[in-house]
Amino acid sequence: MQRIATYRLACVWLAALFLLPMSADAQQWPAKPITIINGFPAGSGTDIVLRMFQDALEKDLGTQLVFEYKPGAGGNVGSDYVAKAQPDGYMRMIATAGTHGINAALYKKLPFDMEADFTPIAPLADVPNVLTVNPAVVDAKTVKDFIAAVKAAPGKLNYGSTGNGASTHLGFAQFTAAAGLDMVHVPYKGSPEAVQAMITGETCCMFAQVQTVLGQWRAGKVRLLGVSTKSRVSILADVPTIDEAAIPGFENVTWYGLVGPKGLDPKIAERVNAAVRKAQPDSVLREKLAGIGTASRSETVEQFRATVKADRAKWAEIVKASGAKID
Repeated sequence: MQRIATYRLACVWLAALFLLPMSADAQQWPAKPITIINGFPAGSGTDIVLRMFQDALEKDLGTQLVFEYKPGAGGNVGSDYVAKAQPDGYMRMIATAGTHGINAALYKKLPFDMEADFTPIAPLADVPNVLTVNPAVVDAKTVKDFIAAVKAAPGKLNYGSTGNGASTHLGFAQFTAAAGLDMVHVPYKGSPEAVQAMITGETCCMFAQVQTVLGQWRAGKVRLLGVSTKSRVSILADVPTIDEAAIPGFENVTWYGLVGPKGLDPKIAERVNAAVRKAQPDSVLREKLAGIGTASRSETVEQFRATVKADRAKWAEIVKASGAKID
């Protein structure tokens, strides 16, 4: 009996020895710079939004944020890198509805589990799309005008996107399905090519992220008919939502947020989440985000986890309906 008691006591002390360093690490975190992986190039929308939060997060967390870019495969290169990282609190990534929503359904095989291998931390912002048209191709002034014009020419009008399976592609596919439209999808390599193709008349229209078409809109080269969010975008106050203009219930939003590898200490996730939410009400930050057509999105860790999970299910249906697939 004494041997059994001694053995049990030894096990308890051994377990305590393993647990104590983890607890101490969590209490002392952060003790060095935090690396944030971006699965898209420098200067991309994710980079721009992340840098808007940088000063506030560094001040609140008391350490430097270091950005590393690992673009490729729609953000999957960066996701794979973070999925395999140690959950010590010093590695995370800026995720999107594309990297952690669309890609799970779009790619046949991924080297990681989109749900099991990541810890959702905090959303940063919602990034709406806007239905943009070249009036020289489709002379529509409202969403209803556009729907009527396309229905009068089934299968004859092309819409562009920033790539097969991109949110601009799938968002427009969602729109055509909801409106009962027959159109031809033409994918391009990014926003510049897609916007230029619309300007030259190769396509009639596209779903574009607001900041990518503001210049063309102000120059009178395109018309912005409706935003894809449930609420109007402040920088486009006179542009209605598609929901209010023609298709009740329609919503298509790309979010940006922070995620870490699986096994991240919940206290660290909560700490970063609190820093993000503390920064979001700042008037200067809100003005910067509004200036590129985005708006901050504030959720708790659990709320964001639910958002990511629900988004995967939503995008899976949209991907299936569109027929898009990447090996």
